[in-house]
Amino acid sequence: MKNIIITLSLLFPIVAASAQGIGDACLFSQTQYQGTSKALGMGNALGAVGGDMTAVCINPAGLGLYRSNEITATLNLLDNVSASTYYGNNATSNKFRMTLPNIGYVNAKERSNYRGLRFTQFGIGLTRTNDFNLHTLAIGLNPTSSKIDNYLSQIDGLSPADIKNEFPMDIYPAWETYLIDIYQDSIGDYYDSPVPQGGIRQSQENTFKGRGEEWTFAGSMNLLGRFFVGISAGLQHIKREGIREFGEQMPDDAVANTGFGQWSFTENISSTGWGVNVKAGFIYHANHWLRLGAAFHSPTIYKFDESWQTETESQINWITNKYISLDSHYEYIFIKPMKWVGSMAFVIRQSGIVSLDAEYINYGAARFMTVENDDFDYGPTNGNIKDTFGKTLNFRIGSEWMLSKATFRMGVGYYGSPFGIGKPNGSLKKASVGIGLPVSESTSFDFVYEMTYGKNQSTLYEAGNIGIEPVTQRQFKSNFAITLKIRY
Repeated sequence: MKNIIITLSLLFPIVAASAQGIGDACLFSQTQYQGTSKALGMGNALGAVGGDMTAVCINPAGLGLYRSNEITATLNLLDNVSASTYYGNNATSNKFRMTLPNIGYVNAKERSNYRGLRFTQFGIGLTRTNDFNLHTLAIGLNPTSSKIDNYLSQIDGLSPADIKNEFPMDIYPAWETYLIDIYQDSIGDYYDSPVPQGGIRQSQENTFKGRGEEWTFAGSMNLLGRFFVGISAGLQHIKREGIREFGEQMPDDAVANTGFGQWSFTENISSTGWGVNVKAGFIYHANHWLRLGAAFHSPTIYKFDESWQTETESQINWITNKYISLDSHYEYIFIKPMKWVGSMAFVIRQSGIVSLDAEYINYGAARFMTVENDDFDYGPTNGNIKDTFGKTLNFRIGSEWMLSKATFRMGVGYYGSPFGIGKPNGSLKKASVGIGLPVSESTSFDFVYEMTYGKNQSTLYEAGNIGIEPVTQRQFKSNFAITLKIRY
């Protein structure tokens, strides 16, 4: 599998027969909107506020607040810094990126100023739903185990031919490069390795790029100026590709004693998926100070095309051996779980608004399925997804205040752990501050700075009873965005 959340490659072992696994299920199920600067500035807590194209992705009824046409475009700068600690060693890496996370168009038509149906709206927009640009690095001296120990634990009792059939991408390349060999003792033949069991320098480096995005096609109605309903169809797109490199190296002064120098395992992974879903919601202005909203996001059904190739290289007795696997291409269906959103907002006289959003999602409900004429069994993987992940809640709070002609915004958010409510591993915290400045009656610029922080503990591989210290990974993501908004 590939990477997840902060240190995506560190959380889960590779599924032997295919690259996708439970880490992908979590990664592809998460949503981190990077849309308009107004939405980011209010912490994306817009489910009961509306009037913004990113808000339409959260609750389509937000489109019903428009009374004029609008065009928006957003540019942002992302700096993702990852810091790891592994066996007392610290390592830092970062990834800088410029993106276009939002473009949108809204057409609003007045139907009546006294009948029930006041306005209808149609909107189309592109919104960034996730960012996969990532560079992580973990380095440390492991005193107790090697990744080869994990390989050996999986092949006990298998023949070399069985290894090739069952583990063609990882363990069989280790066999071909003499990292695993057959040895004999008084009892008989057994598999072993020249790689020592511990006392080796290990490293894991991941460099990925890509994005998740949503093309939204939405329609809405304004009823009596107090009740707003909307529905949307979303065309989802995920593109992600990158390299994951794992390596083990003996200290220079120990190579002569063991004959083992170093080895590396490199994965080249590329995933492209297209999916569809629908969303529906409402916003109700209960009175002049209270607004209520709710929305439902259906499961998203994706079809993925994926390629996976590995390269294993060893240096034993000063001889270098290399094995490059076949480039594996395959297709699969992925179903992202449904989501429920509840919202409320409080209007503070004529000076501001405070809004709150709560989301519910069950990450354990994600599923892989085969495409036609594919007999691969995803049953064990789906079972692991259900057992590993759980139900969680996301909370967002935002505010907007009028200061003379400018608009000042603040927001915070907490995105719960995909492993279940109350579990800290994998949760994210966000904070943002922004300002909107009018250029004319029809044109304005919005600016925002958003900071994201998350922390994970995870292992490089399954070490069984031997044990391995988890990698502690911290993520600091800075996002500066500017939005041009034109209304007419």
